[in-house]
Amino acid sequence: MSEPLLDRDSGVPLYAQIRDVLRGQILGQHIAPGEHLPGELELQERFGVARSVIRQALSELADAGLIRRERGRGSVVVPTRLHHRRAEQAGGLSRQLAAAGEHLRTVVLDLRAATAPDAAVPALRTADAWRIERLRFVDEEPLVFMRSWVSRELFPDLTADAIEGSLLGYMRSTGVVPVGGPRQLRAVPADPTVADHLGIDVGTPVLLLQALTNDDQGRGLEWSTLWHQPSTVFDVDAKVETRVDAPADPAAPGSPDFDRVRELIAELASIIGPGRA
Repeated sequence: MSEPLLDRDSGVPLYAQIRDVLRGQILGQHIAPGEHLPGELELQERFGVARSVIRQALSELADAGLIRRERGRGSVVVPTRLHHRRAEQAGGLSRQLAAAGEHLRTVVLDLRAATAPDAAVPALRTADAWRIERLRFVDEEPLVFMRSWVSRELFPDLTADAIEGSLLGYMRSTGVVPVGGPRQLRAVPADPTVADHLGIDVGTPVLLLQALTNDDQGRGLEWSTLWHQPSTVFDVDAKVETRVDAPADPAAPGSPDFDRVRELIAELASIIGPGRA
């Protein structure tokens, strides 16, 4: 695989550029889990740098848990631990992960009264909102950074302690019945805030889930954005449509095309004359 040229005038250290190239190849499965990275001398020749630069890049990959350096064998790509969740299920992440033997812990980073973003106002039916930032850990590793907007009118007494376990659980305790809502999922580069909370580099691809949760009366309860680690897998159950309507037969009696054909035949008969059609 040909390596991209290093930008020696960018101000970004060469070891960091090489680290990012190799990390991209690992995360993109160009170098599969269990495979060896090229040796230090080969990498030195590929990138045209000193061996110490290569060693620093590999050291950072090892610190990030992407590779394992073995004496006499080089560097081996470590299998990525994947975290599965249901794409169509609103809430219940703790139960989903518990089924896989993983423990979820939530930390409320910030809770304050604030004006909701323009995009959230129609859903919440108000701009007077709580702005909530939370970080969810799986076995002490950050998995999801969440920023939510919740109506202060619906939940005037909301506190950080009350939602540390589950925001939806708190809502249920007030008599509200969350039922779910639309979800959008896409890949985006991590900005500095997201990268800092998830412990990854700026620009690393992450999965962004934009979600609206309504109650059984159609009121918007929570408008939220969730940034997931690249190791998150969203599982979807796809169903084949059981009935496929056949396209209309243009020659069937009663169809527009059939009626038009009859009109044309009648016009042709009138032109040709009786007895000749």
